[in-house]
Amino acid sequence: MRKEAKLGTPDVGVLGAVVVLLIVGVVMVFDASYAKTGDAKWANFDTWYMAKRQLVYAVVGLGAMAWVSTFRFSRLIKITLSLICISIVMLFAVMIPGVGHTVNGAYRWFNLGPIRVQPSEIAKLATVLYLAGLFSKRRRLVRRISGEWVGPVVIVGCIAGLIFAEPDLGTAMTIVGTAYIMLMAAGAMKRHLFGLATGACGLIGLAVLLEPYRMQRVWVWLNPWRDPYGDGYQIIHSLFALGSGGVTGVGLCLGREKLYIPAASTDFIFATLAEEIGLIGGVVLLGAFLFLVYRGLDIARRSKSTYGNLLAVGVTSIIGLQAVINVAVVSASIPATGVPLPFISYGGSSLVSMMLAAGILLAVSRQINVELEEKELYENGTDGRRDRRAHISGRKRRTSPARSRYRR
Repeated sequence: MRKEAKLGTPDVGVLGAVVVLLIVGVVMVFDASYAKTGDAKWANFDTWYMAKRQLVYAVVGLGAMAWVSTFRFSRLIKITLSLICISIVMLFAVMIPGVGHTVNGAYRWFNLGPIRVQPSEIAKLATVLYLAGLFSKRRRLVRRISGEWVGPVVIVGCIAGLIFAEPDLGTAMTIVGTAYIMLMAAGAMKRHLFGLATGACGLIGLAVLLEPYRMQRVWVWLNPWRDPYGDGYQIIHSLFALGSGGVTGVGLCLGREKLYIPAASTDFIFATLAEEIGLIGGVVLLGAFLFLVYRGLDIARRSKSTYGNLLAVGVTSIIGLQAVINVAVVSASIPATGVPLPFISYGGSSLVSMMLAAGILLAVSRQINVELEEKELYENGTDGRRDRRAHISGRKRRTSPARSRYRR
């Protein structure tokens, strides 16, 4: 039985960017929450309440990332079907009254003692693993429309539809957008991509029109001042925070708008960051996300495996799309929808799932690096193969004159 080669070193750029974002996230969660938790009975009047929990989630996430980064592609393929089934069952179960935990009318969490688990975070990664395996095995599937599309459309549609029904339009959009980018990377034809994009936009528009509260969010997005103490309250104070920060910010822990923004430590944490460290800090943070996306796409480009290529594209798309949607909501560039800022926003499920995504990206990079290291060893002759090849080549050269005389 052939012994498997040792995995290569992980991508230093991805690892460094993730660790930096993780540290910034823990600091900003404390910054955005200490004033509220210090006066809150549910937090035991502990100013460090949310920061300590986020730090625990970060440590668990680092361990999960390190563990997943050791996975080979074969192991990821084996667990894909189980993850898909678990995700769908959990998404059904979370909407059962008495089973799922509801906040503001949305069924998105399971209460497991001191922690909450959000099934949609598991479903995002499961979808990426499933599509990467499908598109890498059936290369012709993405080039033509046929009956083979029924299964994938039903599975991805079921996951996105269940998340949409929670309701959670932002996460559903992230999953659909990631699937679209993976389909593009797999080589789908332009007319098919155009048709899918048109259909998806139509469905999103229909979903907004059919739900009064979503339509209200659109009107508030167009003019937040029509309801400054209601639906427009959070976005108005978010814009105040972005504007009052200026170029350099007012200083860490000195921001005031976080006292008025209801989701200052979760979906609107970027507003707190921009107020306190200014435009420069916001641009640097976005630069860190851009660098992470660049490294992820570079790993995808260098991967010789179609499966590895699509995995890297998928997890990079999840991180990039969530960051874009979150910042766009905070800056009132799009209507409000609940999507956390990866690695930064408070929340255990979101943080651990993003760390698992980073672990998958590191696993792909290690698979690439071991191939490069083996190639380098072969070219340098450090494993003895080059010396043996030279010896055989020399032996052939020594025998060639005799063969020539024989032939004459």
